Amino acid sequence: MREVKRSALVNQSPAKLYELINAVERYPLFLPWCTHARVESRTPWEIVATIGVRQGAFHGEFTTRNTLEPDRRVQMRLVDGPFRLLEGQWLLTPVEAGSRVDLTMRFAFKHALAGLVLERKFAETVGSLIDAFVAEARGSK
Repeated sequence: MREVKRSALVNQSPAKLYELINAVERYPLFLPWCTHARVESRTPWEIVATIGVRQGAFHGEFTTRNTLEPDRRVQMRLVDGPFRLLEGQWLLTPVEAGSRVDLTMRFAFKHALAGLVLERKFAETVGSLIDAFVAEARGSK
């Protein structure tokens, strides 16, 4: 299992960042490796979404069930995809200048050989997530 943790300070409110994180349909517009994004279901407390990825040798899609705590947290759990484990959390904390955003993702591929080949590249993809969201948040004031 691999774990990736990233954080950033953003001059935006937690509400604005929460809105951006949950605008799943917009992901292909600012995540260069995202081929498609589809919301399967949405309620005020949960989003089930499928994300398509093409990054290096990794090409496929996965579906997560995201539990929502408005303006505070989004917790992700794998529903379907090439992973044995995929879980993560966006945590939004108000600070004087805006927000601190923390992203933690844990994942392991179903097949050991796929993990050997793809794990590092997928970790880079996850690592780039926070940079892309921060750039999008800064550009969408």
